[in-house]
This record gives sequence, structure tokens and C-alpha cells, in this order.
Amino acid sequence: MDETKAAATMAKENAAFFEKAEGALRALFDQARAANELQFVFSLIPEFRGAQDPGWNTAIEAQQAFDEYIAFLNEGELTPLKARIALAFYCHMSEASGFYEIPKNMLRVAEGGFYNLWPFQDLVDVHRRTGNVIAPNANKVLRDLAGHAKTLGLHGLAEVFRDAFDPDLRNGYAHADYVVWTDGIRLRHRNGGNAKLVTWPEFHYRFERGITFFNVLRGLVEEHVRSLHPKRQLGGRWPDGRPSRAVAEFNPTTGSFSITDSSR
Repeated sequence: MDETKAAATMAKENAAFFEKAEGALRALFDQARAANELQFVFSLIPEFRGAQDPGWNTAIEAQQAFDEYIAFLNEGELTPLKARIALAFYCHMSEASGFYEIPKNMLRVAEGGFYNLWPFQDLVDVHRRTGNVIAPNANKVLRDLAGHAKTLGLHGLAEVFRDAFDPDLRNGYAHADYVVWTDGIRLRHRNGGNAKLVTWPEFHYRFERGITFFNVLRGLVEEHVRSLHPKRQLGGRWPDGRPSRAVAEFNPTTGSFSITDSSR
């Protein structure tokens, strides 16, 4: 297959993936909202750990970084430095587990459960000697999301989580185990395994897939948050069984989003 045909095939595959991702994620959100609207709206808030000052939310940081990375990469010609920054961008979006708390909680609510402040807590390890907390990496988080979706019969969504990012590219960047060369990204696998070349067309294909997956999810979250203007009362229930009398409101002027409970 010549390069032109290969590029056309990869573009077609990505277009199909983006359509599948948008449909599968939207179906998940719809299912969670129908199951318990109150818990669905809570799930739109990633990394919510009670009262905290601005500047401590990595999910918000990932979204702001997304726009800045895109603006930088779209300026001027591609250089080796830009290729390295594109890898950093790709790795950042794959590792944005704070933001991926949203689909994780949506899965919990869709199956009849409730919003969890720490939805990936069971994936956290503790170092045997130091006792330091070892946060789950992208491979663990995305496998968990895919497995959870599969248990709910959401097989298309499971495939989306499985196929969104390439673990070899992520690992290569995270461990500085790569070389930017004229023919593409060379993954050395210096500690074992066969070296691998990701050609520039292949890298573009994988990069576009992962970045667009993140952006599709971000757009869907923003759409649902903005739908809370004007404010409205939420259906659903609290974990103790009380029916919801909560009111949610999005302020388009300030960008703030609040939930108040009038039953207490």
C-alpha cells in the first residue's frame, strides 16, 4: 500500500473512531442521567474534594493545557522540538485521570451506584518499603474504564477506551525511551523488547485519535454543564435514599457551576 492510500485508510479509520466515541460517550451520559440526575450532575465535576482554592485541579489544568498545546503546535512549521512537545501533549492527555473521573463516575451512576469523590482509589498502590502512594498510570485507568464499560454491556464504549491511546507511545515519552528522527518516532525499548518505528503518518494517526477523544469528552461535559442555565431542580436521589431537592446552576458570565440542596 502506497503512502497516499495508507494515509487515506488511517484517516477513514479515525473518522469512524471519532463517530463511535461521540455516540458511545453520549449514550453513557444519557444512561447515567436517566438513572439518577442528581448523581449525574455531581459526576460532571472532576476532582471535587470539598472546598479548595483555585489552582489545585488537574482536570482543569488538562483542559487549559489542551488549548495552549494546540495553539502552539498550529503555529509555524513542524520541528523536532514541536514533535517532542506533541509527545508531551499526547502523554498529558492520556494521563489526565483527574478528568477521566467523569466517565468513571458516569459508569458508576449508570449501573445504579453513586458519585464517588475518589473513583480510582482502588487502583492506587502503596510502595512496600517507603509507604509512598503510587498513583495509577494511564494504562491502569483506561483498562479500568474499558473493563467497567464491558461489565455494563457497553462494548462499543469499552473499545473506545481501549483504543484511544497507544501505550507504547505513552510509555516511550514517560520513560524518555524514544528518539525523534527523520522517519518518525523511534521507540527504543532499551530495557527489553524489539525496537519499533512509528512513522510520521502513523504518529499523526495515533496523535489525532487520542487528542480528539479527549476533546470529544470535554465537549460533551461542557454541553451538559451549560444546559444547567437557567438553573433547574434535579431529579434523582441521595445515597441515603432521600429524593433530590437540589438545584443546579451554571453561570455563563463567570463560568461557575453550583449545586445547592434545599432539603437540609
